[in-house]
Amino acid sequence: MNKFFKTIALSTLVATTFSTSILSVSASSKSTSEATLIKKFKQQTTDDAVIATKKSISKLTQDDLNNFIPTEAVKTDGNSVTDPGSDANFVTKINYKATKNPKNVIRLPKGYTIKTLKSVSSEKNYSNRDLQIKFGKIGLSGLAINSFTPSKKDLSREVNLNKITYAQSKELTKFALSVLNPAIKQAKGIQYKASSNTIKAAQAYADVYSKDNWNNTGKKTGHDKRAQKVVSKKFKITDVAEENYSDNPSFALTATNIKKRYVSMAALKHAVYNSIALQLFEDGPSYWGHASALMNLDIHKKYQPNYFAVSFDKFGGIHFFMVPHNKLVNKQYVVGNTISVK
Repeated sequence: MNKFFKTIALSTLVATTFSTSILSVSASSKSTSEATLIKKFKQQTTDDAVIATKKSISKLTQDDLNNFIPTEAVKTDGNSVTDPGSDANFVTKINYKATKNPKNVIRLPKGYTIKTLKSVSSEKNYSNRDLQIKFGKIGLSGLAINSFTPSKKDLSREVNLNKITYAQSKELTKFALSVLNPAIKQAKGIQYKASSNTIKAAQAYADVYSKDNWNNTGKKTGHDKRAQKVVSKKFKITDVAEENYSDNPSFALTATNIKKRYVSMAALKHAVYNSIALQLFEDGPSYWGHASALMNLDIHKKYQPNYFAVSFDKFGGIHFFMVPHNKLVNKQYVVGNTISVK
């Protein structure tokens, strides 16, 4: 492996503040009214979380600041941020009036550039309090200007997380990149590609979490290290990055004795959307590592293209899966058919 290639090891971002929503796990009738579907969608999303607004951003308290700046930049005794993102209390807005073909995008706020992100995520600036607060507020303004709208069709389409299909994983991957790639393009960065085998590998990764009952509670938190070993061997991948976001839509699903795990496609797409937004805009406690990875900054240009896919485990945990591949890296990996994400 070329010495310039940087292997990514990212920690889990778990937002337990969002875990109070109750998720219905039984299949709904085909004749269910739209009003009932919207009500269920509200139960499956983080409607009870505090919504970011420009007004609230201007009135942040010290506790608020501690939620989105690195521990090293927090002027308190000891480590007041116990888990990256665990005290997060801002999310993107949700429009509960479904439309036929919603255009869900993520716009970067003024000041959110590749240059500034690289600077704020640089180790030398971890303790630069003024810089971290400034960029943290830029991030929160990003949450304030973005929102998610479900489609009418997706509200009634249920996904069995115990048996998610390739077609469903492909749809969720295309949705994720329809949101993420335009943001990267806005910042003049390098966009991701998608491929059939990357989607299959991503789901195989999530399936290990499901098999191991890795529900991010108790001792089974963070990354299931067995997943990388299993998938790397099966798909001949030597270097891979995986981020997981463990609380969309879903802590109500973490009980291991629940057999039926149905959730609407609308809720899953919101989970993807909100996870991308939070990792881009509220990642200060993780030193902006998730943001840098999602913006495709951790892979040098010479190792592009970087293939991206989304998968869900049975607990509703999201896995963002990235595999760089060209003649210099992951040489034995077969990407499969390239998939258009436009």
